[in-house]
Amino acid sequence: MSHPPQPPYTAPSAPPGSGLLPNKLGLAALWVGIGAFVAALIPFFSYFAVLVAFVGIVLGVIALVLPRRRKKAATAGSIVSFVALVVSIGTSIFYTVVLFGSLISAITGSFESTPPPPLGESSIPLSYQVDGTGSDVDITYTTFIGGIDSTEQETAQRLPFERDFDVAYGGAATYNSYTLTAVNGDNDGDVTCRITLDDRVLIEQTATGAFATATCTVSGSELLTQ
Repeated sequence: MSHPPQPPYTAPSAPPGSGLLPNKLGLAALWVGIGAFVAALIPFFSYFAVLVAFVGIVLGVIALVLPRRRKKAATAGSIVSFVALVVSIGTSIFYTVVLFGSLISAITGSFESTPPPPLGESSIPLSYQVDGTGSDVDITYTTFIGGIDSTEQETAQRLPFERDFDVAYGGAATYNSYTLTAVNGDNDGDVTCRITLDDRVLIEQTATGAFATATCTVSGSELLTQ
């Protein structure tokens, strides 16, 4: 019994892409692109990432035109490098604007700010006040005017009593003190001493009875904080 003739044997065709050589340049482009993308997200490394991403694009393009080489890695490397280039340029611009904007603001602010007055050359209005129901009150107070420290005394004063001064502060005056003392007479009653700065009470003390003494003191360093 005879068999029909068999068709000649034909080897299966190779899948597309088989026989192509590995594309090492394409892999290099992919790794360079990934590195550039990571660097683009790090502050100040983004400036360097611009150059790295550009190198990745060049490697990817060269890898794409090489004959008989696989193209997947080259294509991916080119795309990743291009994205890294765009991101690195954007972040570099952002960091540049923020950095130089802060520097310009700081420089402008330093020129626009008013310098503080020289220490020892400024003065402020200080007021000594004594009131109450006492009589024949002896009042003693200190001043520091024009670099001169002095003590004044006024006896048998009727209340209320007030003296205003433009006293120095800063410099040597920082270590000075301003003191107001009121001593009541031999009659019952009360005396209150008060030191004010621009109508703000810095200190106030009250004493009651015959020969009662009220003392108020403010240091020069306290005046600097007012």
